[in-house]
Amino acid sequence: MTLQQLAGEAGTSASALHRYETGWDRFEVATLRRIAMALGAQLEVRLVAGESPPDGKPSAESLVNTLEPLFWDKRLVADDLASHPAWVLSRVLALGNADQVRAARAFFGDGAIREAINRHGMDARTRRYWNVVLRASPSTQ
Repeated sequence: MTLQQLAGEAGTSASALHRYETGWDRFEVATLRRIAMALGAQLEVRLVAGESPPDGKPSAESLVNTLEPLFWDKRLVADDLASHPAWVLSRVLALGNADQVRAARAFFGDGAIREAINRHGMDARTRRYWNVVLRASPSTQ
């Protein structure tokens, strides 16, 4: 099956499939399900949800260093993690890569993530994705 044929079967574009092939980690679960169906496979959300957060909570300084690239408009400091966790998590959940998200989950816990996704201003697509992930993975804290 060509990329174009698979894209037609899955209801997506060949360029989106190419991004997935090359390691792009920004996706929609619904699209992945359609791709799996077109290939005659099953998709388990647990696999998409990623791994559990790493053992041990990172230090505030370590997390700030990991998340720093996401905060181009304001310098992130350790105090922001305690005083504005929903703001930090909103940015991480919407824009972070897998490593940044894992570190934030380990530091803040899934309870804080649940609070952040229900915060005003979180886009609906990101909220839906994280609701699926949090239902499919073991909770922390």
